[in-house]
Amino acid sequence: MKKALRRETMRHLLPRIILFALLAAVFLGLSGKGLICMVRGPKALSSVDPSELSGEYVSFDASEVIVAFANLTAKSDSSSSTLKTYYLLPAGDGTYLAVMDRKEHHADVMDKAMDQSHEYYLGDLETLTKLGSLSGTAAALDDDMTGYMSDCIEKYQLPGYTEGGDTLALIRPVQINLDHVGLFSTTITLLLGGVGLVFLILMLAFLIPAMMGHYQKKAMAVVLNDHTTEEAEALYAEASPLERVKVGEYLFYQKGAYTLAEKTADLIWGYPMPEPLVVSKYRWPVALYDREQNMIQVCFREQKDCKALLEAIRSQGNPFVVGYTSELSQKFQQDFAGFVAAAEKECHNA
Repeated sequence: MKKALRRETMRHLLPRIILFALLAAVFLGLSGKGLICMVRGPKALSSVDPSELSGEYVSFDASEVIVAFANLTAKSDSSSSTLKTYYLLPAGDGTYLAVMDRKEHHADVMDKAMDQSHEYYLGDLETLTKLGSLSGTAAALDDDMTGYMSDCIEKYQLPGYTEGGDTLALIRPVQINLDHVGLFSTTITLLLGGVGLVFLILMLAFLIPAMMGHYQKKAMAVVLNDHTTEEAEALYAEASPLERVKVGEYLFYQKGAYTLAEKTADLIWGYPMPEPLVVSKYRWPVALYDREQNMIQVCFREQKDCKALLEAIRSQGNPFVVGYTSELSQKFQQDFAGFVAAAEKECHNA
């Protein structure tokens, strides 16, 4: 019985479990490399072979930045804004690469670095003062940046440059995108990872209770209150199926992911509700009342199964009134004892 109820619950929950699993896989897949890099931390730029730099999450001190060589701006009629700023950075062995900063996020420290570098390369400053670590992901150099880098190296006659030499040979076609880790910025990576984690937790929140039989505990408790486990198994096997409902000594029905059970002998009145539900595929509801005047609602995909359920409950041979009239409703509410007595009399005479 418990295994059968668990299978029914899994059929009900499987679509959302699969959906949450797919969404978790997508979001964690997009952010996974970045999250791993963030946990591991960036590699020191000086420790990475320049030929293997692309795609690596690296860090360097801001003081190493030499000068800005290009800006990408967006202009409107009234103003302009800087979208990207490109800086020159030594890559070792007299070569250079680019550093890209979006929307001037690090403009303050970059200005300090350029002021310091200006004095250093003029010979007015013996050593560079550390200004703090910056990190980002190395990627292919953006289009058209090679020429700007070459012009910058020639203009300032930086180390490695020789007049008449091949300046382009000093340029590594790599740029470090600051605050990027993996495919996206740090913020987006954390956001995607957080969303993926939420979907993973939601998947597990449905899957684990379903596998452990949590959603069947209430139904099992009702039946096992009067029967042994073996008897409960037999009662469930003998009950007549009707969509996802089973009717016998007990009525087994679904409420969301939960399986519930009600003694059919305790049910006294039932009728199909006149209006279908709008937002559910199980859109045809039946109202059932027990001897304590509590109502439960059982829903079906097909309207004809509403009547079939009521007939199946009545066929159990217990007092049970089928159908709705205003007179029945009034008597149920104002003279419940008389309502039950009439139902028992009708059952006795049948």
